[in-house]
Amino acid sequence: MTALIICEKPSVAKKIANALGKAKKKSIDGVPYYELERDGKKIIVASAVGHLFTLVEKENKEFGSYPVFDIKWVPASVEKGKEYVDKYIKALKKLSKEADEFYIATDWDIEGELIGYHALKYCCGREKAKRMRFSSLTKKEIVKAFESPDEIDYGLVDAGESRHIVDWYFGINLSRALMNAIRAVNRWKTMSIGRVQGPALAFLTERELEIKKFIPKPYWIIEALLKDNLKAIHEKDKFWDEKEARSVYEKIKDEKFGKVIEIKKTKRKIKPRPPFDLGTLQREAYRYFKISPKETQEIAQSLYERALISYPRSSSQKLPKDRKYLEDILKIIKNHQTYGKWAERILEENLKPVEGKKEDPAHPAIHIVDIPKEELSEKERKIYDLIARRTLAAFWDNAEREYLNVKIDIKGEIFKLSGSRTIKEGWHEIYYFPKFDEVELPQLKKNDTIKVEKITITKKETQPPKRYTVASIIKELEKRGLGTKATRAEIIDKLIKRGYVVDDGSLKVTDLGISVIETLKRFCPEIIDEKMTRDLEEKLEKIQFRKVKKDDVLEEAENKLRKILDEFKKKEEDVGIYLIKNLDATNKKSKIVGKCPKCGGDLILIRYKKSRFVGCSNYPECDVKYSLPDKGRIKIPNKICEACKSPILKIGDREICINPDCPLKQVEVKEEERKCPKCGAKLILKKGIYGAFYGCSNYPKCKYTEPINKKEVVGKCPKCGGDLVIRDGKFGKFVGCSNYPKCKYTEKLKEDKKEEKQNK
Repeated sequence: MTALIICEKPSVAKKIANALGKAKKKSIDGVPYYELERDGKKIIVASAVGHLFTLVEKENKEFGSYPVFDIKWVPASVEKGKEYVDKYIKALKKLSKEADEFYIATDWDIEGELIGYHALKYCCGREKAKRMRFSSLTKKEIVKAFESPDEIDYGLVDAGESRHIVDWYFGINLSRALMNAIRAVNRWKTMSIGRVQGPALAFLTERELEIKKFIPKPYWIIEALLKDNLKAIHEKDKFWDEKEARSVYEKIKDEKFGKVIEIKKTKRKIKPRPPFDLGTLQREAYRYFKISPKETQEIAQSLYERALISYPRSSSQKLPKDRKYLEDILKIIKNHQTYGKWAERILEENLKPVEGKKEDPAHPAIHIVDIPKEELSEKERKIYDLIARRTLAAFWDNAEREYLNVKIDIKGEIFKLSGSRTIKEGWHEIYYFPKFDEVELPQLKKNDTIKVEKITITKKETQPPKRYTVASIIKELEKRGLGTKATRAEIIDKLIKRGYVVDDGSLKVTDLGISVIETLKRFCPEIIDEKMTRDLEEKLEKIQFRKVKKDDVLEEAENKLRKILDEFKKKEEDVGIYLIKNLDATNKKSKIVGKCPKCGGDLILIRYKKSRFVGCSNYPECDVKYSLPDKGRIKIPNKICEACKSPILKIGDREICINPDCPLKQVEVKEEERKCPKCGAKLILKKGIYGAFYGCSNYPKCKYTEPINKKEVVGKCPKCGGDLVIRDGKFGKFVGCSNYPKCKYTEKLKEDKKEEKQNK
């Protein structure tokens, strides 16, 4: 008898094969699979590469026509860049011919169930198989899942298919509707909007417009600077009336002493934070390390596939109830240099973990399951450490804090003085990322006199509401019931890629994003209706638990969308006129870099063929022009150079003055005869946006360039043999290959190299 196990990815197939026995690696047309024997049975372990199948129209109708609801599943190789999928489909088809028994061992969630079922149905010609379910890729869990298999959950399959179909319906039809509206006024622009992206962009736009319309309101605060550099604030906090604020200030401005009239001391126990669900992990990783939610999800998935953590796409905040399972993990962690002492105490004292409120029917909270046996990248280390500490801290003691609130009378005006300190570190010793404010106050008693060094009055203004960050938006989407734990990071990523939103530390909606939402709100508000999206999301979830039928939900979604699109078509030309008007204004505004120093016209960003430059809007009357590099994403930060008052552009991660003659770019260079190492022509001094450099006089035939100060060579690249040079990066200096971007080898700059450089 031969059993075929279908996994989600090649790396997981290798893990499962090695856990079940002594596996031998083989391949079909470059696609790896594994063979082994277990209890006299031949086992083949093969894999998909994520989704092997995707949705397309059954018939290719007229370009851009809508509505479209007649669709079918086809190999994902039809999508650009996914041609490799065909090899995996062919390999599974071939291997299935010698199998008598089938196991699905894809991820245990909606997408995993769908990937496994589609591979089984379309590659193997089967509808039924045994289902291996596991929450971590440890040998013990894999063996248990193989020896005690479940069945395919067709509720999960239907839920997965329904979500893909509904998203396809909305994404294709709404995007085509927008583009056809633009075509109706004889213009062309690629536009796209999705079922969840629309409502998400709508509430982001709502916040952006609040900020734009915000009118700051002035207020005044009065502070008393006390001895030991302590600050007390007037109990009123904000004075909205300047006259009242000035009156209080004039009354007490020369006072030199205050009297303590009240002291309140409170102690508070702070419970450990519950173990991570995916959303909380994404928020914490962004808060402490600025790692985006999408990247955090990808890193966590990679750690899971290496059997270091449990399955990350979980909405649970509860660790497994199986004490033996937890003890086995803790016994492994005992051997870790840093975490070992904590794991040891948890085992010795039989400590129990705290739990959060959230649950997941499939998986426990995200937790560590093993110690890394190979070196992790910097970001992987950070995410692993975050999960490890959060897991262990959940078992630990409460932290204890003391808070002191003091009231001080200064000539009849009451001021508040606050202090706080940690009495017992507790879980904060392990999960130290949240910062506790430590403000020690001197020993004070009621009726004590305290010296006042100075009284100040400060005018301030109210601030507009804060923009969402890529982390806080995940929480907001969750709160509003939009998207799923696995898709929310992708939703934000799509909005950024489409140019509707930019991430500059917070999510700022672009003029393009605002114009799209304003158009839809005016002519077709149903497209961005949050309630409709949320109701549909709830029904899709109910399919999973067999509370509603898949066909009923798809029929309802189709009917709703048909009604929306029918209304949209009636207003198509009006939508196009309004949208183009907004887009033209947006495009013009988005290209303006600054003012021309020669004629006062607009300096605009121009792309011509393969080149990019900044030129004057009054060309040809005004010929001012600044060359730009061919590569690097350009953003307009609306800043000017302090040295020469020219506009600044952001190219990649660097902010650069566009003026090649800027005083900050001038360097003293000793004239010397130098030859081009590439063609032998003379090297001459040139000026560019990054400053002065040497370039070949034979340009454009020879494009050799060289910096004024060549990079310091510190060794040879072990990957390609090029020079290793010291570079400047976002987070400081590092060692990288001189053949970048062809070779992306990097390593940390060792302390001895730093010191050697400093000594020079």
